[in-house]
Amino acid sequence: MGRITVITSGKGGVGKSTVSACLGAAFASRGQRVLLVDGDAGLRSLDLMTGIGDRVVFHLGDVFEGRCEPIKAIYQSPYSPSLYIIPASVSLDQLCTPHDMLRLCHGFSRYFDQVLIDCPAGIGPGFQAAVSGAEAALVLSTPDLISARDAAIIGQLLQKRQIRARLVINRLRPALIRKGLLPDVDEIIDIAGIRLLGIVPEDDKLTVAASAGQQIPDDIPAVRCIQRIAGRILGENLPLTRL
Repeated sequence: MGRITVITSGKGGVGKSTVSACLGAAFASRGQRVLLVDGDAGLRSLDLMTGIGDRVVFHLGDVFEGRCEPIKAIYQSPYSPSLYIIPASVSLDQLCTPHDMLRLCHGFSRYFDQVLIDCPAGIGPGFQAAVSGAEAALVLSTPDLISARDAAIIGQLLQKRQIRARLVINRLRPALIRKGLLPDVDEIIDIAGIRLLGIVPEDDKLTVAASAGQQIPDDIPAVRCIQRIAGRILGENLPLTRL
């Protein structure tokens, strides 16, 4: 059985979908068979980031409403032969139940080494559904007090569900931290109260490629950091990258 991990946050705009896409590609580059599940109904983006946007016919809502078998809603990314995506529903009216997501993800884990669920922000019904099938979680926070405080709330909810959570600080801007304009990494960790797994710097090249649906370069600092996060999840002893 494969590992089921939800990528979540309390605050929107922290880069969950971008990290999900890059993490999926990083696992695939290590020989893992990966499925990205876009759980953000009505606001899907993983299909564009992974190069399948113009091929989508069926999505997660179609599976839950019985209009297609799950296999028909799974698309192979042209960027990696081991990376697959199931797009989110196009409407909030097609939001799945926690029971449906649990059953679906456990079924997928029989065929994939890694099932990554891109969770909508907040703690509403979308969050409840996305975390229902997960055994582990990556909680994303940007280096600001509001995002870190919201990450702490998410961490507490995951702890109640006995889901093992690790913190990823995304979009770090070292220059602003050195100037004292943003809290430092230690302060973010203390506020979030979640064990740190990795740090990803702000990277314009990553932002441009992801928003344009282009293949994300694997030789830029942010992607290299995400690759190291994937390695740590797989048990590799990799230190944090010096930023």
